[in-house]
Amino acid sequence: MIDPYRILGVEFAASDETIRSAYLAAIRESPPERDRERFESVRAAYEAISDRRRRLAHQLFDHSPPTLDDLLSAVSSDFVPRPPSENRLLRVLGAK
Repeated sequence: MIDPYRILGVEFAASDETIRSAYLAAIRESPPERDRERFESVRAAYEAISDRRRRLAHQLFDHSPPTLDDLLSAVSSDFVPRPPSENRLLRVLGAK
């Protein structure tokens, strides 16, 4: 699973009430009838961090690697590829 804080749009130090209100807002934006996949990801994110105990367990024990879909969704829509700088090219090529 990708970062549940990112899915819900809350900060790492958010309170239980803030997380719950973000969850309810996300559910209203994407009900299961309209977007089942988004609904399930929001629900799973909320279940992972819904209270202090679960946040701690997620922080300590969730080391699952992200899927390709998780990685692609993490790239924001404003991402623009650009050519590498000359210094980066030289470093990658091993030039001194």
